[in-house]
Order: sequence, then structure tokens, then C-alpha cells
Amino acid sequence: MSFRILIGMLTFSVLSCTEDTVMPELERPELADTDEDLLKDSVYVYTYGFYLWQEDLPDWFADVRGNTRRFNSADAVLASLKTYARDADGEALDRFSFIDRWGTVNAEIQQGLAGSFGLEFRYNNDTDLYVKKVDVGSPADRAGVKRGWQVLRINGRTDLSLASLEADNLDFLFTALDGGSIDLSLKKPDGDEISLRLTRSDYQLQPILARRIYTVGNKKVGYFAFDIFISTLNDRGNPTYVKSQLDQLITQFEEAGVEEMIVDLRYNGGGAVVTAEYLSNLLAPSSVANGLMYTNKVNSGLENFLRSHGARIDFSAVHFQKPNVLDLKRIYFLVTEGTASASELLINNLTPYIDVKLIGEHRTYGKPVGFFNWNILGVDLYAVSFQTFNAVGQGDYFTGMAVDKLVYDDLTKDFGDAEEEMIAEALHYAGNGRFSPDGADLRASTMASRTGSNTRPVNTALDRRGIKGMYRF
Repeated sequence: MSFRILIGMLTFSVLSCTEDTVMPELERPELADTDEDLLKDSVYVYTYGFYLWQEDLPDWFADVRGNTRRFNSADAVLASLKTYARDADGEALDRFSFIDRWGTVNAEIQQGLAGSFGLEFRYNNDTDLYVKKVDVGSPADRAGVKRGWQVLRINGRTDLSLASLEADNLDFLFTALDGGSIDLSLKKPDGDEISLRLTRSDYQLQPILARRIYTVGNKKVGYFAFDIFISTLNDRGNPTYVKSQLDQLITQFEEAGVEEMIVDLRYNGGGAVVTAEYLSNLLAPSSVANGLMYTNKVNSGLENFLRSHGARIDFSAVHFQKPNVLDLKRIYFLVTEGTASASELLINNLTPYIDVKLIGEHRTYGKPVGFFNWNILGVDLYAVSFQTFNAVGQGDYFTGMAVDKLVYDDLTKDFGDAEEEMIAEALHYAGNGRFSPDGADLRASTMASRTGSNTRPVNTALDRRGIKGMYRF
């Protein structure tokens, strides 16, 4: 068997980051039956070689083909392998490994390229569906759509209640979001209604959705909403536009004398490890010096396996290398159950060194593990290969990181609005040195309305759309 191996390289050429940069055409490769058989065999062989939980996998090496022929696709082989590693409660540890037949991960995370409508939805209660996020430069953004607009109609359907869409397991909504065009009727916060049609198109992802500086007493508090960990380095090791944007953002906070920071990760599903490392360095206090950032756990044979295939990835301990003078005293992370992977790595990296507060919905996603890409016959395999642990050994948050203060996502307000409930809670703490008591302020009404709501599992499903990962390239 001959396999085209790609480690630390891109499926697509890296494009310059200009306004006319477009998403490369992503087509699922058509594999002949014999190629799919080779791919099935390879998924087993390489997953075994890479896998964090290698000791739990079955030994099929005496007859690889005899075992893989039971499955109708390479994806089915991987799905079976993911069932073997279990936690103490018998739950599968691997919710994450996958096969990317389209090259989507490389395009989005390494190059920052997307092709979609550029908007996502979420329920504010059991009946009201809202626009939760709009990508800068996307078709929805160019049409003027904003977070906080209520969705009244999608492709002619007006009954968008939770019960109605749950009846078909959200298939109507997901199909609409994945289509080539979508017809919407939306209501703005001022009550005006508009109807529009959006057509899917290509655009460059902009990870910083909003930025603000608030004055709380005599204290400056910074804020930025960070949507995705697009790589700060391209495949040649050169800085990308994301690194420049982060540098400019932090310089602005430094010049303003910001002492505390609100980092809005409520929908951030992760991305490149190198970006999580860089942002960790930018946000860490000066006292961190060159302290330990995190360590990696891999299977005992991974290094030799990679070397035997002509590849090497550095899994040695990572230390802080702070490049700036911003010296924060406290960081508030705004989170939901869609806050995942590289977002959790960032939080975990900083927790031993600075006062960290998590504000948001219940707990984060729970993904302390990551992958690198291995290309076989034009298809990228991402099998969980490493787990990260911070300077004090914390890294088993498979059920997520619990919040310090439960506050629900306020979909009626835009990112950066000081009255948005998660942001308001962080500003309350900044001004008073403590969280607001439940029932003592205006947020109590929202808390009460959500207590009996059925939105949580549906919003979790909506938040989990898209890439969730911690990727090395």
C-alpha cells in the first residue's frame, strides 16, 4: 500500500490574506472500492499508532483486512475504534476523533477561510429563536444582520418554536443552515421587521468579533470576543493576519492601562494549539516569567511510530515566553457548553498563574485532548493523540470546567454591550470584588425564566455545530 503522508503541511496552498481571498473549492474525493478498503485498513493502522488510548484498542494486526471488511467505510471503522476507551462510569472517552474528507479543518483553522452564510442561531427561551453570531465579512454581515435579531421565518416556515423543531431532531434547521441559500424574516430590537435572502459564499474569517474598554470606578477593564483559534503561523512558520490582529488588540489594552480582562469565548470551539499558546503568553501576568505552561501526554510508542514514517512532532513541555508588558490582575472568561478544546486549553494554561473566573452556562464542553492531521489518499485522519495538563497537573476535564457564576447567554444584546448579562456580571465583580447575589438584580428575571426552560440540550446541539478541536499542524 502506498500512502501520501502529510504532517505539519496543508492540503491547500496558503493564500495571502486579502479581502478577495476565497475559500478553495472543497470536494469530497471519490474513492474506488479498493481505495476505500485501503483507507479502512489505514485508519486502523494509523489510529493505533497515534492513539492516546492505544492500550484500549483491539489488536487486529494478524488480519487487518479481515477485521476492517466488516465495516462499509473508513468512517465506520473509526467510529468503532472510538468505543473502546471508557471512563470509570463506562462512558466512551473519545467523542472527538474524525475523518475530514473535504479538507475543511485545514481551510478554516490554518488559513481562516470559510464558505457559508456566516450566521448561527440559538434559543433565548422555549419559543424565541435568535441570531447568536454573525461572522465579520460574511453574507449575513454584508446584509446588515446583527446578533440579537429574532428569527421569525426560515424558508417560509414560521413555527420555529423549540417543540416544533425538536420534533424532527432539528433537521429542518440544520438543512436550512447547510443549504446554498436561505430566506429569512428577522425582527430587530427596535421592532422593525425585514425579509432577506442570503446566498452561501466565501470569506475570510475574522476571529475578533468585538472589543471594548470599560471604566469601572477608577479601574480599566478590557473586553474582546474571540470566536475561533485560527493559526497565528502558516505552514512556513510565518506570522498570519491573526497574530497581527492579536498584537494590535493587546497593544490597545496596554496603552489604556487595562488591569482586568473579559475574554468572551462563549461560542469558541477551539482551533490551533499555537494560537492558544500565543494568546496565553499575551494574557499571562508578568510574574509568569518562563514558567511551565503545559505538558502533553501521548502513548509510549508515538515518537518512534512517527520517526519510522519520516515525521516528527514536538510533544515536549511548553513554557511561557511573554512578549508584551500587559500585566493583568484578573481574567473573566465568558463560556457556554460550546466553549471547547483550544479555548479550554487557554483557560487551563492561565489558571495556575492568575485569578480566573468563569461566568456563563453550567460548564464548558470538556475536551482536554487534541490531534494532528495525517493525510491518506487525500483524506485527513484526526485521531486523538495527545492530552494537555497545566502547570499544576490539571487536565482531566472531560466533563467540562464548571462555571464560578451561572449566568445565561443574553441573546437580546450584542457582543460588548455592558448590559449583556454575562458581561454585566463580570463588570459587577470588577467593581465590587464579588459576584452579584442571585435574585438581587435585574438578571434574576432571566435566571428564573430559564430555570424551567428546555433550551439547554437544543442550544448545546446548536453550539456544537462546526469545528471543535485542538489542532497541531
